[in-house]
Amino acid sequence: MEKGDRIRFITFTAMGIALVVAAQYLGSLFPAGAVIVGPFAVKQLITGSLVNCILLVFTACVGVGSAVLIGIISAVLASVIGVGPQVVPIVPLIACGNALLAFVYHLLSVKAKLPGIVGVIAAAVIKCAFLWLTVPAALRLFASVPDKQAAALSVMFSWPQGLTALVGGVLAMLIIPRLKKVK
Repeated sequence: MEKGDRIRFITFTAMGIALVVAAQYLGSLFPAGAVIVGPFAVKQLITGSLVNCILLVFTACVGVGSAVLIGIISAVLASVIGVGPQVVPIVPLIACGNALLAFVYHLLSVKAKLPGIVGVIAAAVIKCAFLWLTVPAALRLFASVPDKQAAALSVMFSWPQGLTALVGGVLAMLIIPRLKKVK
């Protein structure tokens, strides 16, 4: 990677991280009691959709490496600044889910040149399935997580993950073509 490419990568990745922090802050402005269904809250819908949108836009416009770094840092920051689950053992799973979203979208929509929506749907399904399977399993391993909290987290990391990935993907499909015109 040439020096100019490295500088571009670092600059755009830093911008993606800043956007993720802004999305997480925006989501934190909604009260915890603003629930849509069960433990799925407006906060999760807003924050998750925006973060997934950012990951997909950066995958398409900067590269999958940038999106993966943003996704990993996003998961860590959400826990550290208190806008994500305060259960440290699931943070790596969230980071992996974000990376999966970026990789699957990249493979299908960027590399294989399938329509963007195909990549979005596949990436959303895979991220959702991964988190739906791994988070409850990880929570069962850690006895320090109360049953009620584990049940709520298990629901939060099930179908809502697919929904927020799809909403973020639709937003990204609206943004990506406009950004590519500007390039």
